[in-house]
Amino acid sequence: MNHRGQTQGTILGRFSDLGVDVNGLIIPGRLVEGVLARHAINLVVNTDDEEFKIYLAGSASAIRYKGREILLVTQHQIKKIDASQAGILTKSGSHVITSGGLRGYNARSDTDAYDVAAFDFTAPCKDRPELSQLFFNFTTIPPDVGNIDILAILLSGYPSSEQLYEIHENNHLGLARRNVVCHPHSQPTDESLLVVQAERPLDKHPDGMSGGPAFVIQLEGGRPRAYFAGMIVRGGKETFRIIKSGVLFSFLESIYSR
Repeated sequence: MNHRGQTQGTILGRFSDLGVDVNGLIIPGRLVEGVLARHAINLVVNTDDEEFKIYLAGSASAIRYKGREILLVTQHQIKKIDASQAGILTKSGSHVITSGGLRGYNARSDTDAYDVAAFDFTAPCKDRPELSQLFFNFTTIPPDVGNIDILAILLSGYPSSEQLYEIHENNHLGLARRNVVCHPHSQPTDESLLVVQAERPLDKHPDGMSGGPAFVIQLEGGRPRAYFAGMIVRGGKETFRIIKSGVLFSFLESIYSR
């Protein structure tokens, strides 16, 4: 498996001389984009097809919530798949590690806030500790600050049009992650969502990025700090809709506190 990375815009220049607080660790500015983007996962699905052995099901956000390793996805991207066969590719690309179960809300047509589901990878990660580094420690939501203190919003995911699926021809799978640097755009009437705007319009529609994570880097006490800001639920070439991390935190609390 070959993994390619693509970046639309960059935040490296802004933070190259600074350290960014990421869950209590000070990450050099030149590295923070890669550190955050690695929590975007390409969700894959085992199939019964001998020729096309796996199906690429778009993006997912890998987070750790109260000791549980969770992949957050949108419900609309997994409607037509066998959820029991969905999982994460190992680093070598030779195996798909499936989850220990799927939980979700009942979807509603009046809001995207319920378009979320969670795959539990806690048990698989105990058997494969190398997977644990993929999950971002989601312990708190970003405090409210003015837009002037928001340095950047970074979205990451795997647009369908940029993935290379050549398993049958030459046993090659090229996964291309796209990072999109954004800034706040407008607050929709639905308070569970946030709309952000890409600093530069994308050249292609980012279909497949739904489910990917959004991170915000904002100033606190004059120092930059990164937070998990939410999950991409819909997107276009210029703007994206994000389910806010506070909504996702409440969702996780509702399904794992029972």
